[in-house]
Amino acid sequence: MTWTPVLPEAELSAPAPALLMPLTHLAVIEASGADATAFLHAQLSNDVQGLPPGRSLLAGYCNAKGRLYALPRLWRSGDDWRLCLPADIADAVLKRLRMFVLRSKVTLNRRDDLTLLGVAGDGAAQCLRGAGLPAPDAIDGVESTGDTSVLRLPGATPRFQICVPDAAAPACWTALSTGAQPAPTSVWRLLDIDAGQPAIYAPTLEAFVPQMVNLELIGGVSFKKGCYPGQEIVARMHYLGKPSRRMYRWQAAAAPAPGTPVLDEADREVGTVVDAQAAADGAHLLAVLQRGKDSAALHLPGGERLAGLDLPYAVDEAVSTD
Repeated sequence: MTWTPVLPEAELSAPAPALLMPLTHLAVIEASGADATAFLHAQLSNDVQGLPPGRSLLAGYCNAKGRLYALPRLWRSGDDWRLCLPADIADAVLKRLRMFVLRSKVTLNRRDDLTLLGVAGDGAAQCLRGAGLPAPDAIDGVESTGDTSVLRLPGATPRFQICVPDAAAPACWTALSTGAQPAPTSVWRLLDIDAGQPAIYAPTLEAFVPQMVNLELIGGVSFKKGCYPGQEIVARMHYLGKPSRRMYRWQAAAAPAPGTPVLDEADREVGTVVDAQAAADGAHLLAVLQRGKDSAALHLPGGERLAGLDLPYAVDEAVSTD
């Protein structure tokens, strides 16, 4: 992404029907070639080969021990695949994927000539259509116009991710700005947190297995698709046991960085922050935590207490929030 918009310096005031955000924290890897589908299917935790047209999916990319390198969201763009993931791990993931290409007919490249934008809010679909862009009705739906793709993402707040070539990005931003209020990237990350959608950033590379971040609960793991790196460990945990840690949503006074430890009443490390962003009531965060811990005793290294918040989906054993 070589083009970035200039955001207003003033903070958001009254709620707007739609917000428009530059997703500068994300990057795109493109996989092309005759074997691209089979290659990605063999590397990722989800059923890439079974993905129907006009849909995106979330998947885990694990090491041999089942630890997550990334949680890319994939969709088709013509004959190619695009994988969206945090920019701070994109080069490491690209390098690792290329190690396994061997004789497969697949080419992997980072597409730094693409801009990612986000539109969210009750008026988001109307804003997109007013700018001449499609607005998929179904969550995980994808619609394209030319080389521009629009993805509908999970969450109680309607939200759409736009992938547009850099050359067309300024005009796209201007058109969307007529129906949406510009907002910082942090707002998009907050929407991810409130939707219970995890991400792997550089500080948490190889820190979690898929079940720790609830990946199978949000449709990111197929237990029928066959082998991929770490598959045996992920499957064994699914069929023979339960994860000792799960991801939960929390509230704090301020937002800690990904990878920050969560401590119990004895200052023992019992969890790890996945992501956190400022919210109207302090900060919201996702953190992976030992199951069964009493949230009343949990705190961050600076002493800030955590309070439990609901996730938008059920977790097999909720942490006590009494």
